[in-house]
Amino acid sequence: MFKYKSVVLKFGGSVIPDVDAFGRVADTIKNVQKHYDVRAVVVSAMGKTTNNLDMTAHQVASSLNKREMDALLATGEMQSAALLSMRLNAIGIPARSYNAWQCGIQTDDNFGNAKINHLDLHNINTFYGLPIVTGFQGVTQQGDITTLGREGSDISAVAIAAALQTDFCWFFKNGGGISEKYLNKDKILQQISYTKMQQLMRDGRPGHVLHNRSVDMAQKYNVPLYVSGINDFDNGTWILSRVHAKLH
Repeated sequence: MFKYKSVVLKFGGSVIPDVDAFGRVADTIKNVQKHYDVRAVVVSAMGKTTNNLDMTAHQVASSLNKREMDALLATGEMQSAALLSMRLNAIGIPARSYNAWQCGIQTDDNFGNAKINHLDLHNINTFYGLPIVTGFQGVTQQGDITTLGREGSDISAVAIAAALQTDFCWFFKNGGGISEKYLNKDKILQQISYTKMQQLMRDGRPGHVLHNRSVDMAQKYNVPLYVSGINDFDNGTWILSRVHAKLH
């Protein structure tokens, strides 16, 4: 890997399919802390939680209010953040969960697909331990909960990494790094530029590896991204402003 020091970690729902997975995630964080200064961890909802909440809402009402849907769907990430914090504290790593509004992640009022307007992390106090932050959500100026769109936790992670000025943002995905199978090959790409990644995403070839707006934000604030599996740190993909001829 590059000789970076500080990092924001992002754990997607695919690597937290159930409650048992929090042990693996906590162990992963503990391992990463041996090599990097982990400034914050951003989590998605467990597995199919968001889909299940959506189905439950449709069982309750045929016509759904977007504001209330966001209030409901955001609870999935709240569960993940609290449960991971509990697990980390249990293994001796001080941690504290934070909801998006506690972090000052202010968005517009486009419920269901909100965009971040402002981010103020002054309420995050590392004195209490490692911040575990809910992805996917924000809050309007009026105090209403919003969501950033499906897979929006990726956007949250990049925004927090940029705000904390960390060296990079590390995404743990069930599929590991970005594979050249999308290019009719069968190999994990070591590195790819933001521009090339955006092109592949427009073509639909990398599937839903990352939210397209997270890559746009990473390029805007020059936040290097790394995508890997939870069990194979080294076999991942760097997404950078430009590819490097040699990895350090």
